[in-house]
Amino acid sequence: MEFALGYGDGYIRFSIPNGNFAGEIRSAPVSPPSFAAAFASAWASPHGLPAPLEEVIEKGKRLLFIVPDHTRKLPTEAILREIWRRLARKLSPRDVAVLIATGTHRATRPDELAAILGEFRNLFRVVVHDAEGKLVRMGTTSLGTPVEVNRLVCEADHIITIGHIGMHYFAGYSGGPKMILPGVAGAETIRLNHMRLVEPGAYACVYEANPIHREMREAVGMVGVLAIVDVVLSGDGTPLRFFVGDPIKAHRAGVAFWDSIFQVKVPQRADLVITSPGGYPKDINLYQAHKAIFNAARAVKDGGMILLIAECRDGIGHPVFADWARRARDLDGVMEIMKEEGFKIGGHKAYFFALDRKRGIRHLLLSSLSPEEVRSLGIEPVSSVAEALDLARETFGPNFSVLVMPHGNDTFPVSPP
Repeated sequence: MEFALGYGDGYIRFSIPNGNFAGEIRSAPVSPPSFAAAFASAWASPHGLPAPLEEVIEKGKRLLFIVPDHTRKLPTEAILREIWRRLARKLSPRDVAVLIATGTHRATRPDELAAILGEFRNLFRVVVHDAEGKLVRMGTTSLGTPVEVNRLVCEADHIITIGHIGMHYFAGYSGGPKMILPGVAGAETIRLNHMRLVEPGAYACVYEANPIHREMREAVGMVGVLAIVDVVLSGDGTPLRFFVGDPIKAHRAGVAFWDSIFQVKVPQRADLVITSPGGYPKDINLYQAHKAIFNAARAVKDGGMILLIAECRDGIGHPVFADWARRARDLDGVMEIMKEEGFKIGGHKAYFFALDRKRGIRHLLLSSLSPEEVRSLGIEPVSSVAEALDLARETFGPNFSVLVMPHGNDTFPVSPP
């Protein structure tokens, strides 16, 4: 069996002996619609709004777009173009600002802003969110988290968020409310929200009962988002369907559609799962690429192996993640750090690695990182897929089983207990 999995801007090609191949985990096939037609259909019938947005937005009011940063693969420019075609009669460019939702990620660079926004980079005022910058207190969630957000959010008359709906391994789902918290929230708000990842319900594809997503939905209500324009993408980044409208109702509709496509039944777990996030920017660093490992763990046996194919051109991606992973090799170690130092953004990735290790899972990585750097995190570096296959053969014997998951960030295996 021959495969080519995304790696940076290219691919890693490899083969698996037929006798070891147990299957490929892919989402349900969907024929991509015309971009313009799919957008027009969603725009004309918004979820939970009385009319299309050009009829709802008042002339001359201040509009704020909140859009994803450089770590998300989204056709932001094309979406803005469709929206602006419909709103330009109501608004002047000087009435519009764009806020880049970085959360606690590094600041988006000028070249990345140009790639994200294209022609709109210079048409609208553009601000990159700073989670440690000028913030405004909006209130407190029902669970006790104070909500602080970027001051631009409070200065706008109307807010439209643009996002991508997908699985998130502890917030439930991306897109929608997540564009506010953590997207444009303060660092302490994000930290207190994310530290709930150890609570029941804080897991991938859990919506109503998820305490983290519950706070995100409450934050949206405090801010007063007018509408979301969210898209569900295929594994290769092609838009499959748009969801426009009320930030909760439209998002719920998008989540239901995502589940129908990307939750994939796996009859049997494998000894080795080979996965890739899908190439750049999903594998920009190990911090982002970890989503593929999280999903792959749902398809691997206890005591099995996961091979992550991810370029990681920006390195590990988060200093706290790197620090905790180097200091703690097991779950007890991570929990001890959390108890002594408190929860920190980035430490949650070390927590999920430790959960895998509690099941005896070995993590292998094919990347551009140095072998020493990889080993310092408790991960085994390999120089090729063939090397990983040899390790599996040595560990499990000649009849070891292999599952391949080409788009690990966007595929949610549902396997037997």
